[in-house]
Amino acid sequence: MRKERIKINIRTEVLHSILYLPELQDPKNENKISYPLVIRINGMPGKSPEEDEQRFARYFTKKSLAYFIYDHQGVRESTGIFSYWDAQSNMEKVIDELVHHPEINSTRIGLLGESFGGAMAFCSAVRDCRIRCLAVRSPVFDTEIIPKNPLFKFFIRALTRNKEMRFPDVDIKEAYAEQTKQFNPDKLAHKLVKPFYLVAGNKDVLFPEHGFHQLFNKVSSEDKKIEIIDGANHNFTDETHFNMMREKIITFFNSNLQS
Repeated sequence: MRKERIKINIRTEVLHSILYLPELQDPKNENKISYPLVIRINGMPGKSPEEDEQRFARYFTKKSLAYFIYDHQGVRESTGIFSYWDAQSNMEKVIDELVHHPEINSTRIGLLGESFGGAMAFCSAVRDCRIRCLAVRSPVFDTEIIPKNPLFKFFIRALTRNKEMRFPDVDIKEAYAEQTKQFNPDKLAHKLVKPFYLVAGNKDVLFPEHGFHQLFNKVSSEDKKIEIIDGANHNFTDETHFNMMREKIITFFNSNLQS
């Protein structure tokens, strides 16, 4: 597996990211090999690009799939402040950058979103024709319910305190209530017609299982699948559950991007 650290410039900000590529049999790549690409969209804040090497990247590259992960604006090493609006619009800029990479097959790009990143990836897949397929793990299925959660402000304070995320100096709850109306999987599900895979656990204490099914049922795609892993929690912290989830996700992308 090869690693390329990429700095993506967006306006005045820089996103910290890593592109993981399969090993080349021909180091000079004289045959101009290009790979299908999976872009993972983080939640809040999600795992760093470095942490994802062992979680996902090395398993994707073994299947000859390129794998890209970045920190959102305002998260860890990425500069700026975080907002849901910026996170949505920045995804298009990320793809703009990657489609010109010489080892990326720009016609075979998939999105993988986890938790809040699942909502972001879902909305992006609906509006961006360059995305061929979408997989989400434990997604936020209705973004408008998040700011209404009584624990929302405590969650934001915790992220700010540990310095993993930086937020604008505004009423975050009010700002998110407005922003999440514009990009909500629950409202856009009927527009998704691409291959779609949803995997979650039935022990998710953050989001009820019936919400995953409701989102899935609203999706218009004829090529869709949902799997609920017995005993798995929101973040799939149990190693057996995580390995099972990862294998299913890789199988989905291998099927939809390699054929």
